[in-house]
Amino acid sequence: MGYAVIDLETTGFSPARGDRIVEIGVVLVDDGGEIEHEWTTLINPQRDVGATHVHGIRASDVIDAPLFGDVVAHLVSLLSGRVLAAHNQEFDLRFLRAELAAHGYALPPAYAALCTMLWSRASFGAAKLSDVCAVLEIEHGSAHAALGDARATAAVITALIRVAGHSQRWDLDVVGAVFPLASDPSQAAPSAGRPAVASEPMVFVDTATLPLWERVSIPLDFDDAAAAVYLDMLARVLEDGLISTAEYSRLDAIAEVAHLGKDRIDELHSEYLAAALLEAIADGVISQQERREIAQIATILDQPPVELPAAPVIDVVRPTSQVGVAAQKARGAGGSASVTAAEVDFTLSPGARVVFTGTMSRPREEWARALADAGFVTGSVTKNCVALVAEDPATQSGKAKTARAHGIPIITEAQFIPAFEAFIPQRRIS
Repeated sequence: MGYAVIDLETTGFSPARGDRIVEIGVVLVDDGGEIEHEWTTLINPQRDVGATHVHGIRASDVIDAPLFGDVVAHLVSLLSGRVLAAHNQEFDLRFLRAELAAHGYALPPAYAALCTMLWSRASFGAAKLSDVCAVLEIEHGSAHAALGDARATAAVITALIRVAGHSQRWDLDVVGAVFPLASDPSQAAPSAGRPAVASEPMVFVDTATLPLWERVSIPLDFDDAAAAVYLDMLARVLEDGLISTAEYSRLDAIAEVAHLGKDRIDELHSEYLAAALLEAIADGVISQQERREIAQIATILDQPPVELPAAPVIDVVRPTSQVGVAAQKARGAGGSASVTAAEVDFTLSPGARVVFTGTMSRPREEWARALADAGFVTGSVTKNCVALVAEDPATQSGKAKTARAHGIPIITEAQFIPAFEAFIPQRRIS
């Protein structure tokens, strides 16, 4: 049967309010997760393309691209009979359903695709695609390009098949997600790709200095799917860097998708702003960019203005981690990050962010699930990270470089396990 992984770039958040698809990426994989075929095209939405600085698509790129109606038969033939999967399927399926219906292809009202975001949150303790890729060490170099995101999601599918593929719940979701429509597979579809861009060498990205919306994660109960859907789309609202009345209509639109009431949304907004503050002050320094982002988040989420100290450096002690003096001196002098247990002291607490890099004694999928079950957050290294667990603390991985730059302890699995095992009984008691 196999899977059809789809990703869409769109002009906005609500097809009901006139937003349209501007790019489609499809990756077909077999039952074991091996890629069989790929297809992508830009789509002329016959309106403005939306946030070009986010998805990178300009009006000039789509002027000669096919309309959705030109490719719909080919797209349906690609999906037909396969398990349709998407990362946050509520968002992508909402647009796909609207576009298909406009061209005579009606999906059953109860149909739902397989959601790799919800399955990743349950299986790996991470929901955002960037965090999931960081946990699984999946290359994700073309974020916000439909085919790049679809490829990354296909790799997530492969990991999910390994860890959840034999469970009854997975089987039920898979059966329910088989795409029910068909079309003439002989109809070739016109396509238009993105303009070619000269490839650049991979460069180190300090993930702890990325915008706050890329760093903030809120622990959620596994069954709180609506909140996960809302928070994923909330990050898309924040990433465009704009504050306007349109933001409020976008929040209303995604609340409709997530089926959340006002009280729950207010709670999530408050929790998100609090998490953003903790992330910003975790290293005792609030940059001017972080100050602007906190003000933006508070405004868009209709939260009270946040009063921050005028000085750029404030007296903040990491609430969940203390780094030994010897380790701090070694990092400050640019010395080796290979430290002993005596040099590093770290404390685990509920909701702490713990990140792994390198090969461990257990598959990383197992560690990710164990962290999630313990109530921790994982993904990429941020300022609020308690510890980076590495196969070798002297590693020069990107995660390790970020950790060293921000004084985050780099420890071995052998150092982490006793603290982790000691934390579990305490959590059960509390």
